[in-house]
Amino acid sequence: MSTRTVEAGGRTFELRAEPPRTSLTDDAHTLWGFNVQVVEGGAVVAVKTCFVGRVSVQARHPEALAGTAEDIAAVVHAMAFDKIADGIAAGEVEDALVFA
Repeated sequence: MSTRTVEAGGRTFELRAEPPRTSLTDDAHTLWGFNVQVVEGGAVVAVKTCFVGRVSVQARHPEALAGTAEDIAAVVHAMAFDKIADGIAAGEVEDALVFA
């Protein structure tokens, strides 16, 4: 499980990402989806359902598409964590859909 700690507004949150699931296709995967739990003080305070598209990965981290499943997981988790961290900094600490 990928994790990241985020601090905002004097609060500390841990982001815990599930393994990504891929779009069902015989061609190259075009979408990865997974949940990220937002944890504060040991309790889950929100669940972010994240979607990361192939075009976003290709634009920011094209090398990941030629790598292993673990390489792609690391990249899509990092992209989602960045987006979630920005939201938390803006006070968005509730369940939400996240498109990174």
